[in-house]
Amino acid sequence: MTVKSLDDEDKVPIKQVLEAIDKSMDDVLRVIDAMDLGRTEVKPDGVYRTFNNGKVLKISSGDFAGKQVSKKKIKLF
Repeated sequence: MTVKSLDDEDKVPIKQVLEAIDKSMDDVLRVIDAMDLGRTEVKPDGVYRTFNNGKVLKISSGDFAGKQVSKKKIKLF
């Protein structure tokens, strides 16, 4: 199903939306890996970025244990 207007946005099956997100995320990760920008990971003691060569850089310190996302709504476009 193709969305032609904002009124049709809610009629898209969730499975199709998730497949589009997965495909887009694969493309984004492929570009990030090619540019060696590193993958960001949140651990209980801080935020880290891991590069292709295995180097790990701590970006931010903090207490992230038990933190949860308060909203699960995402904007796709």
